[in-house]
Amino acid sequence: MRIALAILVIAFSAPAASLTGAIIDQTGAFIPHAAVELASETNDYKVQADDSGVYQFSNLPAGEYTLTIRVPGFRSRRIRSIGLLSGEPKRLPDVPMDIENCGKPPSRDLVLLSGVLLGTLSGSVDPPSQGVEVTLVCRTFSACSSTVTDSNGHFSFETLPAGIYGLNFRRDGFYPEIATGYEYTVNAGWASVYVSKLLEQCSGGNCDLKLRPQRRQLCE
Repeated sequence: MRIALAILVIAFSAPAASLTGAIIDQTGAFIPHAAVELASETNDYKVQADDSGVYQFSNLPAGEYTLTIRVPGFRSRRIRSIGLLSGEPKRLPDVPMDIENCGKPPSRDLVLLSGVLLGTLSGSVDPPSQGVEVTLVCRTFSACSSTVTDSNGHFSFETLPAGIYGLNFRRDGFYPEIATGYEYTVNAGWASVYVSKLLEQCSGGNCDLKLRPQRRQLCE
């Protein structure tokens, strides 16, 4: 009877899942030896990426996980709500790491896009303001798309090819924020959610940029 029960338990045990992927920098080069942690509400797993930047977790129970990646010289990357089904061999799109350099490029969170080969870019403005014109700037500083913020100050650009973009922000009563370079990265298979863009109200209602107070540089 005990033998039959043991066979029955083994036969109905849920098959294990696995999760694998690779870690890259902003140029697409693989980053080796990153510390990678995968955690659920009940389990915590740690591995180190190999020489090719590849990490792998095996024998995982089904559930929802958070992936955390740490590499010296880069911002830590945390990806939440990674769902695994029983027996699922899931491979994530290459995970990009952003270099920390005096607050640039702007900080972002990544959200996995299921079955999508393009990417998205979203964010918000501070103070939250409706009707801010947000222009997406492509290479050669040409405008390739535009939108306006909603009542909560949020904006979003969908189905974008992977690449690096600039953003312009304009609204009456605020100094315009004009892209002087490409700071916003979009990666295939990921939604890039950027921190709020700080908008500065015009002094005395006069939005002449020549009269704009100089902002203090926090670091060089």
